[in-house]
Amino acid sequence: MTSKISFTKMVMQNVKERGAWFLVSFLAMLMALPVQTMMRLDSVAAYGLKPKEQAAQSAEVFWNTTGYDNVALILLVVIAGFCLGMTGYMYLYSREKTDFYHSLPMKRERMYFVSYLGGVLIFAVPYLLNLLLALLAGAVKGTFPAHTVSLALGAFLTHMVYFLIFYHVGILSVMLTGNLFTGAMAYAAFLSYGFIIKEVFISMAGRFFQAATPYTLSGGSYNFLRFTFHAGGWTLSPLYSYMDIIREAINYDTRKTPWLLAAAGLLAAVLLLALCLLVYHLRPTESYHKAIAFKRLEPIIKIAVVFPFSVLIALNISQGIGQHVFVWFVMVLVFSAWVISTAMDFLYRMDIRESLRPRISTGVVLVMLAAMTVIYRFDVFQVDTYLPKENKIESMSVYINSMNSLYSYPYNSVYYQGDSEIKAYLKNAKYEEFDSIYDLAAMGVEAQKENDGFPKLKDGEDLLCFYVKYHLKSGRDVYRYYEVKQDDAALKLMGNIYDSWEYKQQTLPVEFIDAEKITEISLNDIFSANRQVTTSETAMQNIFKTYKSEWESLGFQESLDQQVVGFLNIDCISVQQGSRFENGTASLDITQTLSLPLYEGFRGTRKLLEEAGCHVYTKEDVDKMEKIVVVSSDNNGNTEEFTFSDKEDRMEILAKSVFDQYSNPAKDIYPDYSKSLRIYWKDGAGETKEGVYLSNDLPSCVKKVLKTEN
Repeated sequence: MTSKISFTKMVMQNVKERGAWFLVSFLAMLMALPVQTMMRLDSVAAYGLKPKEQAAQSAEVFWNTTGYDNVALILLVVIAGFCLGMTGYMYLYSREKTDFYHSLPMKRERMYFVSYLGGVLIFAVPYLLNLLLALLAGAVKGTFPAHTVSLALGAFLTHMVYFLIFYHVGILSVMLTGNLFTGAMAYAAFLSYGFIIKEVFISMAGRFFQAATPYTLSGGSYNFLRFTFHAGGWTLSPLYSYMDIIREAINYDTRKTPWLLAAAGLLAAVLLLALCLLVYHLRPTESYHKAIAFKRLEPIIKIAVVFPFSVLIALNISQGIGQHVFVWFVMVLVFSAWVISTAMDFLYRMDIRESLRPRISTGVVLVMLAAMTVIYRFDVFQVDTYLPKENKIESMSVYINSMNSLYSYPYNSVYYQGDSEIKAYLKNAKYEEFDSIYDLAAMGVEAQKENDGFPKLKDGEDLLCFYVKYHLKSGRDVYRYYEVKQDDAALKLMGNIYDSWEYKQQTLPVEFIDAEKITEISLNDIFSANRQVTTSETAMQNIFKTYKSEWESLGFQESLDQQVVGFLNIDCISVQQGSRFENGTASLDITQTLSLPLYEGFRGTRKLLEEAGCHVYTKEDVDKMEKIVVVSSDNNGNTEEFTFSDKEDRMEILAKSVFDQYSNPAKDIYPDYSKSLRIYWKDGAGETKEGVYLSNDLPSCVKKVLKTEN
């Protein structure tokens, strides 16, 4: 006989019985929405900003709190999905409660949806009420910018969609397990398994491949215990999908609901609901107190758990052991697989003897681990030696460490956005004339074949490290990292790349600076640091345009032959009021300082600086110097000073001096930080300059006093 009680009354009775959870949900939402809104708006008011600035900042805070940027609300969505999913169906973990509920005169679907809708109401009603209170709080405090209601409603619907996803995952975790411990573990697994599997492949590639670039280009990372998990890119996880839609909603200059992604999330929620109903029907009644409700799933779950965690444990324990690292990796891999397999079997059966018995699932895991180890160890798929045919490539880009790593870009540049600057550059740069890049990549592939990816260098030889992106005509992007000997052939290709207009236009920082947004220019040379160039706005723009033209005209060989005599510090507005960028928001103009190398051959720029009353001091001004003091320090912090007054010694020292930055972006000249310079000028013409160092190639006069000459 079927119960005639109203379905609505049954749902409300369920909510009443779970009243404690409703109260907790309401209080948590109260703190996350209206209380946080008022606190943050009061905080902005306390800044003492100008009215327009305060209005802009208050609008940002209000949108963030009631919209997508509310971290507390995001955490509540994830946690509530687990708690309400578990508490709604936890009766399945008890024999007495299961027998009682299943004896009620009610269809299984009706019983399911009573608890289901009760959980949805416990989350949705407090959320909606407190969202209205938050909007009211903003209006009372005089902050209610345009489109607030539509943005808040879009955020509400999006958060609700993903609450349903997490809620369904929580319910599914109950349906598949027989106790709270394994249910909680199942929920955590559903949320993180995509990250974990991705980490396995990234870590294996990082350990066994030289040319693959998983760590540098994966984009961001986070730590958990001893493991570092890499975010970004592909991952099968509802948590990642949730974070992705949040990033999309707050991305750059747009602030709008990504309805397409929200619709995809809703579809996923419906499919998960259907899966929950199916499992609910199939779940055996006697599954209480068992670890896994379905016996046939035990070996599958065991394999899914043992495979990734044994790999991660082996990688972390065996790293850095030495020349026998691979042997240790294999030993730890087999041992950890056996231990975790035994632990899983014990969890299933609670019998130590049964858990020690050899099983087919353990053999399957060992075969999978052996296959994966062979594939990565012997590079079966030739990842390190991959080189696509030229006719299959649409464009290429290259990031040469000794050049590109020295450049900095404005905040609003595409090269600044994202977690990995290298990946941002490779992703956005595009060279359709890529013959020299391809030839350089071919040298890297040959180095992989000959020396296992590590060129053998002799004394005095340098290493050239670079990243390459192949953008194939099929639409696929392939990233690789190479190391080659920096010989004449490599330098010639490097020069061809540097001298191409396509490279300069997409690489030189001056191409991303708007002359009209320059607010200040200062100079750093051997005379002083940050010497202000006091001149008009028009003159500053003229200095920059001249400098830009001279840098664009500078050839690779010229850059090798010329010394960097200073750095222009360009202050420019890079983010304007009201704009947004990936890692946050900006409601005020943000001024950024970019340090750009000034080569000795930039005569036009130096002349304009001279006319502005800012002479660029170089080795040509040696007669204006009284002496140079070389300060040599050792590893223990002990220092020794050597004074050089002879003109020839001073000329030699100045010729081999560099700044506290890599002096020449076109070649490897690094400061020797243990050998700093203090320059004393005649007649009190200038201050003592610090922050100038000798290069690693020490002058003969310094070698002589240090007694290090050959």
